[in-house]
Amino acid sequence: MKCPYCGSVCADEALYCPSCKQPLPAAHTDGGQPQRARREKRTPAQRAVFAGLIVLFVVALAIGAYKLVGWIQSYRLTRLYTRGAYAPTLSAVQMDDLRQGHAMIFYGKDGDQIYLPEMNRSLSISGGVARLEVADSDWFGLNVADVEYADITLSPMLISEKGKKTELPPFNFHIDVPASPLSVTSPAVDRINVVTGIYPLVLNVVPGSTVFVNGEDVTASVDRSGLLSTYVGVKPIGDNVITLIVRTPKHRESRKEVVIVRPHYDIELELDTTVSDQSSARTMAVTGTTEPGASISVDTDHIPESLNVDPQTGRFSFIARFTSYGSNTVRFRAIKPGREDAVISFNVNYKPSLAEMRDRAWAMDYPQLRVMFENWRYQSFACKGPVIDSFTDGDTTYLVMDVGKDERQLVILANESAVTAPTLGRRYLAYAYVDGQYMYQSEYYPRLVALYLDVAS
Repeated sequence: MKCPYCGSVCADEALYCPSCKQPLPAAHTDGGQPQRARREKRTPAQRAVFAGLIVLFVVALAIGAYKLVGWIQSYRLTRLYTRGAYAPTLSAVQMDDLRQGHAMIFYGKDGDQIYLPEMNRSLSISGGVARLEVADSDWFGLNVADVEYADITLSPMLISEKGKKTELPPFNFHIDVPASPLSVTSPAVDRINVVTGIYPLVLNVVPGSTVFVNGEDVTASVDRSGLLSTYVGVKPIGDNVITLIVRTPKHRESRKEVVIVRPHYDIELELDTTVSDQSSARTMAVTGTTEPGASISVDTDHIPESLNVDPQTGRFSFIARFTSYGSNTVRFRAIKPGREDAVISFNVNYKPSLAEMRDRAWAMDYPQLRVMFENWRYQSFACKGPVIDSFTDGDTTYLVMDVGKDERQLVILANESAVTAPTLGRRYLAYAYVDGQYMYQSEYYPRLVALYLDVAS
């Protein structure tokens, strides 16, 4: 067959001229008659298979894209909950019943939830935080004799507000077996000097604990709240060691020793336990017992005619008198011929009533107070003005008050009132007594002890 365009000889079955590349107009059929070459048509089955392949490809592409987006989101969440802003934290806390515990804090978006399958607990996120406090003992069984610690692994799950669930990275932490809680209120320190034959012992434990005092089981005396209030005998031998043992379920045993010191006297002398170390009046009755035949001499201020001693029983009493606010020493001695005097000395904190303090208080005279603070020591004043600063020095909290009207006049108040945290800038009325000077911001100002403080009208 010849090409009609260029005349080149072409094969009969050729569709294009090999020389000019033009399409050949016809091809031979089996009957020898030229006819137009026909493209082979696909069958319906073939078209269905082809369409199915296209659909599968699109679906696979969509699934891949979805998984990629999900992986990216999961990766971002993993980073947030491991090294990012949402990484959970663990902090030690004390539970309301004295047990030690830890607070688990998870972070996230408000409305989402954190589900902990190991605990079957769901935590709602509010204010960006979900918090769960667990006592350390809750991670252990009853028998912890051979256990030192527990390694905890939680598998938190984030449940979005729309219900989507995302597994978060495992939360791992280490918990030691806790010691049985024991809080001793009285005595307040581990070593104390006393002048009485018995001493009040007050302590708190977790309800359900077993308590021993010097080997004696006193659990029956512990009330429902875990409070034990009892008395222990104190011998005049110097150190009286009181051993306390507490055993709380799921806790290690706790052991504590307090030392109550009662000196030995050559003459028996003992103060009654009813004698207080606090007084709201200028006088206070002091009673006790000494050896029969011994006499009593009071070294500190007292009412002389109040002294009374029974020579047969040794019972004595007198009325102590307090010359200043705050701490006042009361000291007296038992005397017997041929024997060394037995001396008892203790302090009483004299805090007058508000009515008495108000009646005895002078109006503020700031210029004279700055120069007469030594002569006016223990004199009470009515201090009125805004509290402009607050700070702590040792165990004392100080308030800086401006008592001036037309100019700045500062006094430094050692706050012993019931108002522990006054609002800075607010005006208050304080009844306080003079106690010297105090340096504040490189300048000395009058120092007073505020026994009463209230908002000024």
